[in-house]
Parts: sequence; structure tokens; C-alpha cells
Amino acid sequence: MKIPQYSTADIAPLTHRHRVARWITLCCLFALLALFGISNIIEPHGSLFRALVQSVPLLLFVPGVWIAHHRTYSWLCFVILFYFTAFVVEAMSPFANFSDYLATALTVVLFPAAMMASRWRQHSRLAAHQNPEPSANNSCDQ
Repeated sequence: MKIPQYSTADIAPLTHRHRVARWITLCCLFALLALFGISNIIEPHGSLFRALVQSVPLLLFVPGVWIAHHRTYSWLCFVILFYFTAFVVEAMSPFANFSDYLATALTVVLFPAAMMASRWRQHSRLAAHQNPEPSANNSCDQ
């Protein structure tokens, strides 16, 4: 596999893209968690147990996404596929409500945002590793 070569000019755009994708990922993740909480309070068949079953798997990813660990984004993508599948089934049922459509939309946005955040995080770290900044310790003061 060919490793891409980056210049110092590539670091800032990659970092910016990662920040935007990370922000979108966090917003969708927290919106999904809020939707689980609200829907379990409002709906007559909602319960605390159901809210925990829906929320705890996603809550496990919050610390890793918060510190921007690229493997956390990748695992989040795998888990989001299960949520997407469940919400599409619910949204296509005759008893679907607005929260099912909203949850489907959030998972549709969350998956590519997390996937691209992972990729851009890896590439920005590679670019920074390939182009280390000169530090004050490497000066030629003698």
C-alpha cells in the first residue's frame, strides 16, 4: 500500500476537516442520545430500561470521540449500522412516528461523519508526523 506524502500546507486543511467532522459526529451522537431520552419519557410504552438499552452502547463511544481517537470513530460506524437497520425497520412500519424518521436521519448523517473523521484524523496525524515542526531544542546555539 502506498503511503501518501504530505507537506506542511496539507496539515491545516486536514485538521480543519477533522474538526468539522468531529463536531458533526458529536452533535449527531448527542442528538441521538437526547432523542432516546425524550422519546422514552413521552411515549406511553417507553421505560428507563429501554432508554438504557438504547443509550449505553452509544455512551461508551463518547469519551473516545471526545478525545478524537480514530479507532473509536471506526467502531462507532459499525455500531451505528445496527441502529440504522433498526430505525429503518421502524420507520417503514405502519406505526412509524416522527422520532423514527429523525433517528434514521441522524444515523445517516452520523455514519459518514464518523467515517470521514476517522480518516481525516489518521491523515492529519500522518501529515504532522511527516512534517515535524522545528522546536527550540533543535537550534544551533552553541
